[in-house]
Amino acid sequence: MTGRPSSGDESATRDRGERLFTPRRERHMTRTHAVLWGLILVTTAADVVLTMLGRANGYAEGNVVVRELVAAFGLAGLWMVKFLAMCWLVAGWALLSDRNAAVFLGLFAAVTTLVVVHNALTLFGV
Repeated sequence: MTGRPSSGDESATRDRGERLFTPRRERHMTRTHAVLWGLILVTTAADVVLTMLGRANGYAEGNVVVRELVAAFGLAGLWMVKFLAMCWLVAGWALLSDRNAAVFLGLFAAVTTLVVVHNALTLFGV
């Protein structure tokens, strides 16, 4: 036999739920997902505000990609990065299983929260 399973084997594998992505026609928002999305939206907004404040006060952007995009496109470069990050998050949330989507959103929320805390401490010298 060759290395490729027959189509019957592929459907058996799919039926056992051994796929990384779970495409769905309709995604249901779990309570955990709603909390994580809320945290992501609040911390992302805080990140944008703190980035704008920091730039106005002479601080340099720490993220090299964002720094280059802001240098090339101004504030629109920052918004472009945030928009693309949100597109990536929505795609991951839509395609992953409930558990994996919660981990995915949780990791993003944790990183964004740490960035906001770091930026606030840097700007306000607490």
